[in-house]
Amino acid sequence: MKKGFSLLYTIIFLMVVATIGTMIMTFSTSSVKHTTRSFLDTKAELVLRSATEFAIMALQGHDYSAGRINEINMTYPGFKVHTKFHYFVVGCSGSDCSNINTNDTNMSVLVYVSVKSTNPAFHIRKVHVSLQNP
Repeated sequence: MKKGFSLLYTIIFLMVVATIGTMIMTFSTSSVKHTTRSFLDTKAELVLRSATEFAIMALQGHDYSAGRINEINMTYPGFKVHTKFHYFVVGCSGSDCSNINTNDTNMSVLVYVSVKSTNPAFHIRKVHVSLQNP
C-alpha cells in the first residue's frame, strides 16, 4: 500500500512542477514580446524625430526658384518614412499650397511625417505634424 501512495504523490508532484514550468514559460514569452514591442516603439519615435529634422534641413537648403519640395520618401531598416509638405504662400498656384492674404507668414510650411514599420509581427505607425515658418 505504501508503494502505491508514493507513486500517486510522485505523479501529483510532477503535475504541479509541470504546471509551474508552463506558467513560467508563458510569462517569459509575454515579457519578451513586450520588451520587443517597447524597443521598436522607441526606435520608431527616434526615426520620426530624425525624419522631421531631415525634412526641415531639406526645406532650409532648397532653392525655391526651381520649385517646391512636395514629398520625401525614405527607408530605414525596419521602417518606411513618408514626408509630405503643404505650403502657405501669397498668390499660390497648385495643389500642394494654400493661398494666404498676409506677408507675415509667407512660405510657411506644414510638414507631415509618418513612420510605418515593415515588420509584419508588430504594426507600428507614428505621425508628427509641424508648422515651420520662414
